[in-house]
Amino acid sequence: MKIRVTVPFEELYNKYLPEVLERRIPPEITLKAEVLDGFDRKTFKEVSGILKGEGLTPTIHLPFMDLSLAALDPWIRKVSLKRLFQGLEMASLFEPELCVFHSGYHPDYHREPKKEWRKIFLEESLPLILERARDFGFKLALENVFEPEPEFMKPIYENFSGELTWCFDPAHARVFSEKDEMKWLEVLYPYLSEMHCHDNLGKWDDHLAVGKGVIKFREIFQFLKERNLSPHLTIEAKKKEEALLSFAYLKSLVKK
Repeated sequence: MKIRVTVPFEELYNKYLPEVLERRIPPEITLKAEVLDGFDRKTFKEVSGILKGEGLTPTIHLPFMDLSLAALDPWIRKVSLKRLFQGLEMASLFEPELCVFHSGYHPDYHREPKKEWRKIFLEESLPLILERARDFGFKLALENVFEPEPEFMKPIYENFSGELTWCFDPAHARVFSEKDEMKWLEVLYPYLSEMHCHDNLGKWDDHLAVGKGVIKFREIFQFLKERNLSPHLTIEAKKKEEALLSFAYLKSLVKK
């Protein structure tokens, strides 16, 4: 299993690129909206060229803040897709192994019309997103965030099997959904390509170092081992020290 660390593009460019190269840790580069608007194409190509020269192929986390890709309001849906497509275009410069994105489902808005939301996502938004990804030649992974349960998401992966994969975030499953992380894994593991690794205390999305909370990482890795699954492992930490602690913990689990 390949272990990565999430690094926002602006921090990679301004601070962490030398350390990423020295430690030989492939990054998952986060593309925020303000980064897409604030950096020119030349800068993205510069960083991409450095990573390629060192043989470090990144994954990309596409923009997600405020986006609602299957919004019931068609204007919101249109501008959300436009921002995501901008992210896909910049991501293409890196020739990433995988691009991760969020659906924008939120229980405050979509709990009651959730079947309508899923219909829009399946029939309108997702085909457009996958078509654009095909144009650029890379794979997409849809991450679980606020979606209520794995059974609600399963038809999405089933309908686009072979084109769309799953980015499993067990910490999100624990605090934001109606089922715990193992239930999500049991239902959706056939579509698994990546796992975001951070921990929490079961109440909020704390983004603690892996092993410092209640997420069932040992059980998860046992499940993966039994089914011979090797997803990308991407550490999502708030601080460098927590990323290093997570890296050491994950390496110990992978060895076992």
